[in-house]
Order: sequence, then C-alpha cells, then structure tokens
Amino acid sequence: MNKLRKRKFNTYYWTCVVVAICMLILSNIDWDRIFAGLMASIFIPFYALDERGAYAFPEGDEDE
Repeated sequence: MNKLRKRKFNTYYWTCVVVAICMLILSNIDWDRIFAGLMASIFIPFYALDERGAYAFPEGDEDE
C-alpha cells in the first residue's frame, strides 16, 4: 500500500472519530447510536477497501 493511500484512509478514520466526538458533545442523540454509526463507518471501508484489512481479517481457514 502506498503512503498516499494509507494517509488518506488514516485521515478518513480520524475524521469519523472527530465527528462522532462532536456529535456526542453537541447533540442529544443516544450514545450507542453514535457509536454504532462510527463503527460501521470505520469497519466497512477498513474491511472492504483498505489493504490493511486483509492482514487483520484473513480469509479462509486458519492453519493449526
């Protein structure tokens, strides 16, 4: 993975975290809905698009 793409995903992840923190502080939305939205917005791109997800979630059977 090249450094530009890695930096772009890291920026996306930090942006999601900052938005979630601001929503927790400034809104009256229930915290578990904000947390669920944060996890979905981070883990779906991490698993589907980010190449680092292949190392975190290997496909196939694990070796014994």
